[in-house]
Amino acid sequence: MSPFVSEVGAMIFPTPAVRQLSGLPDSAPLADVLNSAPVLAHFQGVVNRLAASATGSANRIARMCLLSEPPTIDRGEITDKGSINQRAVLSHRADTVAALHNDSLHAILKPQA
Repeated sequence: MSPFVSEVGAMIFPTPAVRQLSGLPDSAPLADVLNSAPVLAHFQGVVNRLAASATGSANRIARMCLLSEPPTIDRGEITDKGSINQRAVLSHRADTVAALHNDSLHAILKPQA
């Protein structure tokens, strides 16, 4: 795959509140929580609403995935001020970016009309 893609993808770091959406016990692994039907339905709605309000292909999220591994300061994915360092996230998660764009992730959410 080319390092350049023709559509916008989003990798989401959900907050702990996502556990409440899932209906699963607090002890459930985050990967199970993120793959639960209620969580996927919620984020499907999010990607649908974002697509409906997009003004062009450059700002339309065409695919989205939920990440179970949070960003880390150790890898430089979080700045000292608590912001996401996008360059570090994209660099350290290049395999996930590639899988998102070649449709090989387990759950990829795409806008539905």
